[in-house]
Amino acid sequence: MRHAAPRVSLPRTAVAVLLIAVFIVTRYVSYRFLELESVAFIANDVSYYGYHLFRLDEGETGVMVEYPVPAVWILQAIYRLGGGWQTWTSVYATVFVLLDALVAISFHRRDNAAGALFWILFTGLQGAIVWFRFDLIPAALVAWACLLLIRAPAVSGALVGLGAAIKLWPALLIAPMLTPHPWRSRSARLRLIGFVVVGFGLAAASLVSSGWDRSASPITWQSDRGLQIESVPATPLMVLRTFTANPSWDVFLSPYNALELRGPHVDTMLLVGSVLTVLSVAATGYLTLRLARARGLRGQDREVAILLAVLTIVLATLISNKTLSPQYVLWLGGPVAALLVAPLDGGLRRHVHVQAAGMLLVALLTQLTYPWGAYGIMAIPLGSGPETSVLVLRNLLLVALTGHSFVLTLRATGRGAGITPVRGRASSPQPS
Repeated sequence: MRHAAPRVSLPRTAVAVLLIAVFIVTRYVSYRFLELESVAFIANDVSYYGYHLFRLDEGETGVMVEYPVPAVWILQAIYRLGGGWQTWTSVYATVFVLLDALVAISFHRRDNAAGALFWILFTGLQGAIVWFRFDLIPAALVAWACLLLIRAPAVSGALVGLGAAIKLWPALLIAPMLTPHPWRSRSARLRLIGFVVVGFGLAAASLVSSGWDRSASPITWQSDRGLQIESVPATPLMVLRTFTANPSWDVFLSPYNALELRGPHVDTMLLVGSVLTVLSVAATGYLTLRLARARGLRGQDREVAILLAVLTIVLATLISNKTLSPQYVLWLGGPVAALLVAPLDGGLRRHVHVQAAGMLLVALLTQLTYPWGAYGIMAIPLGSGPETSVLVLRNLLLVALTGHSFVLTLRATGRGAGITPVRGRASSPQPS
């Protein structure tokens, strides 16, 4: 007769100390990398923000129109806290380090170190770009929205609304969060109320303070952009550019401050990106409909199904995006960390662990492409094989993880069957 080995668990304090140690070590490594010329340039974005925020303070208009107005308000607050463009860089980075740590602490407080450890490693593997771009803020908001999905539904919806107000894309995530029905489910209704109050409230404030043209400018700006070299739709052309002797494709710095591609078939791949975007929105609607129809899901089962749908939607948004900047990968951390905290059965837990491992690899490959491989990828007239290969591998992995997550979501919402959590016994149905 075989006996299961006893589980060894560390005291909560010891776990916290280990997590703090991992956080400090990984951030120290990123800090030391910043001393290298091949990495230090990633801090230039803060200089870009500072220059344009200075212009705003001087009364100029038509500045930073690529960002929603509430996002500019947040940047202005940090700018003033830092004392202006000459001194604010270290303050900016410190704010984002603290935000990064706060998300990890939030997951640890759920009495499960797995989500916290994943978040620490996931952001750490992406390097110092986490501190010098803006996308950690919407990523953190989505992470908290996922974490509070059931425990504080109104706050969860409000966080999604805030994320949508400052970065637009989180607006899609409210759809699965309103299942099974926003009028018949108290949790769904509270999420809707939180989303409307915060999201629509900030939209109204933007409209009143800045007018329609300025409020809508981020959408126009995004639609007018070209094919960014890191995006999934650009991948076939980047392969041709690097691994053939055809020098027809040129990498250039566009007026949108992005590295874009021009040459044969670029328009075709932009069309592919548009089709993928439509499909990602359609997938959002389809998964939401399945969640609404899966009335057998209750409590923790529905929470897991919604989190899987959220992860799938974020992945689909990324792979369809014609402007997949390296910092966008941060968006994926919250849903995966929340799934690691959630109670899952053994089969689904293994799949979630596959997703988590895949995401950590995506994070590492992203840092290898930017900043480490940036010069090789954009080399003229042809790209460098090793660096471009890393980019291609990263994008193929993102596509594979999207398919895997989609299948998991279909399973979770199929025939209304719940997902039995691991608690030593089957869970009883709970009201949604």
